[in-house]
Amino acid sequence: MKKFELFLIVLLSMTLITCGGAPKKVDTPVVSSGSGMWVKQSNKQLAKIPVEGFGYKKSEVPAQKWDRWAKLSAPVVKKILDNLPAGYVLQVTGHTDARGPEEPEGAKPGNIKLSNDRAQEVHAALRRQGISSKKMTYKGVGSSESREGISARSAKQRRVTFVVVPE
Repeated sequence: MKKFELFLIVLLSMTLITCGGAPKKVDTPVVSSGSGMWVKQSNKQLAKIPVEGFGYKKSEVPAQKWDRWAKLSAPVVKKILDNLPAGYVLQVTGHTDARGPEEPEGAKPGNIKLSNDRAQEVHAALRRQGISSKKMTYKGVGSSESREGISARSAKQRRVTFVVVPE
């Protein structure tokens, strides 16, 4: 009976260690011979660290939000950028909510331009922090790539994301 109890305690301990506890630090995968798997793993990590908090029809990153993001997430972006396999680039992608037109209308610049401005602003902020490369690009996609489960008109759609794509 004691062996059985000891076995249960060990099993329970192992389960708690592997399933519970504090969130794990995000580590960048090491580039291996299979660049496709590296790209997939890197994009999975990058999806977790968007730059958020843009004001309505604004492209400036709020300083307080940027400082927090840069401290926690910029090192991940830098490491991925430094380890990009041949034939790939890191794309900084700007997004908007679905308010307003995608293309310019009258005095409205349109979501495509606004999202491009957001991506360019984050790209420039990364460069000011010393994170730059010819393999880093930016692009605005307007409201065409909205987050699932969140209203397309929500402020949570206003963000900049990162993705490794073929050149």
